[in-house]
Amino acid sequence: MNDKENVTFEEFFKQNAKRIHYHMHKLGSYNPHREFYVEGLYELWMAYKKYEPNKGPLATYFNYTIHKRLIDLKNKQEKVTT
Repeated sequence: MNDKENVTFEEFFKQNAKRIHYHMHKLGSYNPHREFYVEGLYELWMAYKKYEPNKGPLATYFNYTIHKRLIDLKNKQEKVTT
């Protein structure tokens, strides 16, 4: 997926949606309101828009940003419940 201008959102989403589920599972973040999934999807899209090819592989950047966003959300929720 080097040429992101030629990829539709639907194709992009299909290629990368499993990344969100992977990070949710890794963090043990399951919720009935799908808040973690929605946040992960938002971060995936933002990472796609901000990605600079000369700074490294796209997959690595996606994984880093999604994971970071979900950790921030989990920490925020844990503060509220304590």
